[in-house]
Amino acid sequence: MDTFRYLVRFLYRIRWYLAILPLIALVIAWFLTRHMERTYDTNTTIYTGMITGYNIEGGTGVAGGNPQANIKNLMLIITTDNTIHEVALRLFARCMMYGNPDKDNNYISAEHFRELTQSVPADVKALINHNSESATYANLKAYEKPSQDNYLFGLLNYHPYFGMNNITSRLKVMQLDNSDIIDIGYSANDAGVAYNTLDILNEVFARQYQQIRFGETNNVIKYFEREVKRYFRILTNAEDDLVKYNISKRVINYPEQTKQLTILDATQQTSDNDLLMNYTTTKALMDYLERQLGNRAKVVRANRDFTDQVRDISRIQSRISNLQLMSSEGGGNVSESQQELAKAQKQLEQATSKVKSLTQDIEAGTYSTETGVKASSMLTKWLDQVLLLEKTKAQMTAQDIMRQKLDQQILYFAPIGATLDRKDRHIGFIESNYMEMLKSLNAARLRQRNLQMSTATLRVLNPPMFPLNAQPTNRLLILLSAFILTFLMTTMYFFIIELLDRTLRDRMRSERITKIPVMGCYPKDSNLRYRRYNKIISDMALRQLSKTLLPHFKTGQQNVLNLISTDSANGKSFLAQELENYWISLGLQVRRLAYDEDFLADDGKYIMAKSIKELCPDILPDEIAIVEYPNLNDHPIAPALLNLGTVNLIVTRANRTWKDVDQKALKEIKAQLENTESLYMYLTETSRYAVEEFVGQLPPYTKLKNFVYRISQLGLTATENIHAN
Repeated sequence: MDTFRYLVRFLYRIRWYLAILPLIALVIAWFLTRHMERTYDTNTTIYTGMITGYNIEGGTGVAGGNPQANIKNLMLIITTDNTIHEVALRLFARCMMYGNPDKDNNYISAEHFRELTQSVPADVKALINHNSESATYANLKAYEKPSQDNYLFGLLNYHPYFGMNNITSRLKVMQLDNSDIIDIGYSANDAGVAYNTLDILNEVFARQYQQIRFGETNNVIKYFEREVKRYFRILTNAEDDLVKYNISKRVINYPEQTKQLTILDATQQTSDNDLLMNYTTTKALMDYLERQLGNRAKVVRANRDFTDQVRDISRIQSRISNLQLMSSEGGGNVSESQQELAKAQKQLEQATSKVKSLTQDIEAGTYSTETGVKASSMLTKWLDQVLLLEKTKAQMTAQDIMRQKLDQQILYFAPIGATLDRKDRHIGFIESNYMEMLKSLNAARLRQRNLQMSTATLRVLNPPMFPLNAQPTNRLLILLSAFILTFLMTTMYFFIIELLDRTLRDRMRSERITKIPVMGCYPKDSNLRYRRYNKIISDMALRQLSKTLLPHFKTGQQNVLNLISTDSANGKSFLAQELENYWISLGLQVRRLAYDEDFLADDGKYIMAKSIKELCPDILPDEIAIVEYPNLNDHPIAPALLNLGTVNLIVTRANRTWKDVDQKALKEIKAQLENTESLYMYLTETSRYAVEEFVGQLPPYTKLKNFVYRISQLGLTATENIHAN
């Protein structure tokens, strides 16, 4: 409770500082914020479709990455330097084109336009084309150079409306509740500037987004288109080379041609085997018949006509075999071959008839052979075998020709197959690469269409609105903050001083610093409003001290009041005189002893004294001795005299600093005393509230004073003081 009351008294003591300094700060803040600019807010919402939008590649959301990442990228594109740079330059162009120095409009206020035009040099003003915003932007962009002397470069870095950092700091971009919608907010102290900034931004960032997204796919598409054309050209050349090779090698259908060639070869082998068998059989039978015929066969062979006819038959047989071979190969004119074959067969029949007739003429006898068989019939058989043998020879000759042709064909087609396989593999490899590139090209074009759809979904749901009303300023908050902050800083300042200050001042501080109980306080004289009450207040304090001291005195013994101080000018002598006069007025026997009057501070008799009688031999036993000792910092006190004191009262001023030397002297006194409970502190030159803690409320007793005193004593529900007028 004492701590709480101490805090209340602390605040009450600095009440004027707490009232005046915050009011001064409030007035200063009001003066500084009297022209505080108003802020205009505007916002726009953009639908992106990146999460729930239609995707032609399947599913929802924009293809190519995580939807949230895409939205984050879009939000970053909005705040990139490239985007803000274009917005700032276009905004400057628009303000310079449409600003009016005499009237506010939807682009910039007249006041801000006048400030702007005053800072724009003439060469920059010459770049403004009032008929075309695009031409103005192009002129400004061409004029801007990253140089300290370039006006536009500085404008885009430092101007409050057109500086890129200033625009970015006031631009707020956020996604609404993880949806497809982005909200863009902007604030400025000019309604037209705030509106046009967002209006330009909506156009610029959509174009920037399209350029970035399409720039990726366009480059990829161009690459795939070049590769597709290259592979198509290579594939076409390879196919043309294959066609030329087939033409040069007369290949129509290589597998079928080689299949037919294989069939012909197999057939040729079978035919060769059959002809060889027929030739062997016929030759053996003919040899047998010649042996049976004996000389007759030789006679017949020796006949020239027979030989010629057999040669003709052999020639005709060869021709027939060749014609048959040609027919089987299908070469030449089929009808002519048939006619030639029929003609040759007819010639063969005629030649055969002639040979048979000639043979019969040669051998006209009917005699038999050695085996008893008729010679005519055997000769006929022999002749048949001769003719068959000639036929077989002719066929074998034709077969040999056919074999040579087949061998040539096999040797011809064998390397063609390997070459065709190699060319087919080459074409297949090129074709697979071509198809992959074509597939990638189609996928890139599909992605491009998908991106076109996604960028087409960047739709402005709520375009920016021209703000007519400014946002409420925080001026009231600034004023309150200035008042409260000054109040707290003042309190903290005095509180820190309160904690560090070693001025005794009142009972609580004195007891906290010295650790000695305070017996009372004597007020300092008031020079102004309370000076007429000085005597009354002094008497009240003196009575309180007397009332506190007398209970310590005992009858039948010597009562001594030792008045001690650590240094001079603490009111010790005045207090001793006042007590003496007051107690004498009460009829008490009092003897006041003062150093340098009744005893010398440097006298050995005083230093070694062990009783009051050594200081004052005529003192009576029933008298109260008030002994005023010299300063402790300059002179010692005999321990016996200290211990003789009924009450040892340290008198000191409340408005002085309790120094380390004072604390050291107090510590020495406490060490000399056998009964430290007799040691007390008494404060002089104290304030009214310190005195009221011992004597109660001081005059005057007005209602206000009564109320303040009651509150200081936490008498929240108490009645008025009876002394109130």
